[in-house]
Amino acid sequence: MLENIKKSISIVAISLVVVVTFVNVVSFAATGDKKTSIPELPIKAAIMDVSSNRYSKPENFSKVKNTLNLDGFTKILEDSKLEIWHKDKNASIRIVDKVSGYIWGGLPSDKPEDMNTTWSGIGNSLASIDYFDVTGVEKRLSIADSTVEKSYKLSGNVLKYSVHYLEVGISFDFEMELKNGELSFRMINSSIKEDNKDYSLAAIYFVPFLGSTRNDEMDGYMFVPDGPGALMRFSKPSKYLVIFDKRIYGRDYAIDNLNEPNDLEANRPNDFTTEEPTVSMPIFGVVQGVKQNAIFARVVKGAEYTNIMATPSGAPTNYNWITGKIIYRQKYLQPTSRNGAGVFLPQKTRNSFESEIAYNFLSGNDADYVGMAKFYRNILKNEDALPKNNTVNSSIPIQIDVIGADIEKGFLFNSVKNITSTEQMKNMIDNLASEGINNITMILKGWQKGGIGGNKPANFNFESKLGGNKSLTEISQYVDSKGGKFYYYENPVTVNKSQLNLKSEAGNALSQSLIDVVRDNFDVWFQDTYFIKSNLVADYVSKKAKQYKDSGMKGMAINEFGSKLYSENLVNRVTSRVAARTKSEKAAETVATSIDNLALYNPNQYLWKYAKDMFSTPMVNTQFLFETDTVPFLQIVLKGSVEYYGPYSNMSFYSKNDILKLVEYGANPAFLLTGLGNSEMQYTTSSELFSTKYEDWKTNIVEIYNYTNKALSKVQNKMIIDRNVLIPGVVKVDYEGGISIIVNYTGNAFIAEGMNVPAQDYSVIGGL
Repeated sequence: MLENIKKSISIVAISLVVVVTFVNVVSFAATGDKKTSIPELPIKAAIMDVSSNRYSKPENFSKVKNTLNLDGFTKILEDSKLEIWHKDKNASIRIVDKVSGYIWGGLPSDKPEDMNTTWSGIGNSLASIDYFDVTGVEKRLSIADSTVEKSYKLSGNVLKYSVHYLEVGISFDFEMELKNGELSFRMINSSIKEDNKDYSLAAIYFVPFLGSTRNDEMDGYMFVPDGPGALMRFSKPSKYLVIFDKRIYGRDYAIDNLNEPNDLEANRPNDFTTEEPTVSMPIFGVVQGVKQNAIFARVVKGAEYTNIMATPSGAPTNYNWITGKIIYRQKYLQPTSRNGAGVFLPQKTRNSFESEIAYNFLSGNDADYVGMAKFYRNILKNEDALPKNNTVNSSIPIQIDVIGADIEKGFLFNSVKNITSTEQMKNMIDNLASEGINNITMILKGWQKGGIGGNKPANFNFESKLGGNKSLTEISQYVDSKGGKFYYYENPVTVNKSQLNLKSEAGNALSQSLIDVVRDNFDVWFQDTYFIKSNLVADYVSKKAKQYKDSGMKGMAINEFGSKLYSENLVNRVTSRVAARTKSEKAAETVATSIDNLALYNPNQYLWKYAKDMFSTPMVNTQFLFETDTVPFLQIVLKGSVEYYGPYSNMSFYSKNDILKLVEYGANPAFLLTGLGNSEMQYTTSSELFSTKYEDWKTNIVEIYNYTNKALSKVQNKMIIDRNVLIPGVVKVDYEGGISIIVNYTGNAFIAEGMNVPAQDYSVIGGL
């Protein structure tokens, strides 16, 4: 249901719900106590439409023809892999891949018939800017414009450009460097000048149309790291209302939630059950002819203030183009009244940061999203930015998140309610062990004083109703003794009003209001979700590292710390997004070196290397209409380096196709469980959970685990080396060591070339 809504609505609001409402597989008795009706194992689930953009389409390997030439260009840079050709007239370039002979560039001519002068300049030139005029209107202009004064100087394999937009008084310098087959563009931050107070710099784009194509003139696609990864295949023009324009590392809640209309409730509630997938990797790419030619771009510096912008044909030009949008200013809503009304204003102070985007050119078998993922994986390995998981067990781990305690609403006073006792936790472990499931990764939520909805992130204490430190230590040791791993859960980022001091701890937006996301749901206990000051978040995490170590606690699982990157804007106490990231990295390093295990929920790339486990790994993209495929780019990069887990299987990720996707993507299963039935939690902050009682799910847990373990135990700690969609709905994933897993999402058996995969099932080929 949610996916269909997202397809029909182009602007997606983000809900900060900590849990996901499970509505598709649960029914309640009409009278008496609520009873959970658990469906049969998803092997008998309905067959989904494998042609939707939740899945991947087979590739077309037709040969593409080069549409560009070098007429009017002069060679200025060269190394063993690339030649860079330049045209002074419009400051444009052509790039020759010496391996394949393919020529890359912007538009096919200086002024195509279907483009005006402004767009032709943007499509061809090395750089373009967005700027705000005195009225706050945002406009775009390239350095090819006749009103722009520009010059360049060559020094070795570095080209330094000086640019002056005369009419608006904006000037800056940037460098283009060719090194080892990589072409990099660097802004010189200190060179930016704004001499006319009526105009201000908003954004800069380098070679925005590099790799662009007109309509569906050739086979290929743009790649964006939306969730696990998404393709936007070249197609005929369509009148899209929006384009793909997402901030790397997710939105900055200190400003991004201020630049959208505040009347969304007029159309629909701002209360979705899951968050919109984010961009956790600073990369994007273009393929022109699968297994023929590709560009892989990486934002090396300044990703915190860079958006990935991919524009399909028809919005507004007839070209498909993708770029990194380097943001120096953006608009935000400055409230003028208490009812939320206000005016949209550009930022007064320009974001200050170093920026660099590097382009690599791939050919042959490396020229597709799989090749890009492997290329990126190698970069991260060389930079020591991937975890190092050397543990191989006979079976895969399973994630079991358990809610220990929560606050309960009372008539006069609130109290703490025991949701899952330590004895019930022990029984879960014993019961699963009796079924042969010992490799349990258990995360205990609500272990702190006040439970999951009442604890204060700054404090370190144990909830007495769970038996305190002694009982919880015993549970931790018990999980370890059975061959599993135990984590204590933390969320130092988002809280309700009972969990913080609003004056001293709540984060501040650029408008000087609190960073507060309000749900349009009057049935929930706390409609407002507040963000802790970004600088305090890192301090709390670092402080907890020592407290954990002193208390003998071996594992910390932190939610939202790795996926929410935002600034702090209290006057005279500003923490930039760059500074917030730096503090987060230092805090994560402190935890990783203080205790045995650090786990993160869907972390951004800069924190990957610190994680022993990654939870809530995205399995589908945002599903914009122009996104044609979901691909496991993220999983190809991570597999073999870290254990990662899918969404909770009892929180809507339950259909047979969902379980098959766990197998295809190499993700371990996960569940959110409680000792109490959900009707018994109706006055707690966990009231929205529909089906979490362990007794209701234990049979399904065993069956889903055994089903996924049969395949994934064969490829533990192994890297993915290839992936191919054989026919719509049938995918073959190849691992190192000669092992392949073929997943059949369709309702018919797949039989071909020695492969026999039953309908809605998988087969493992090779290995021992």
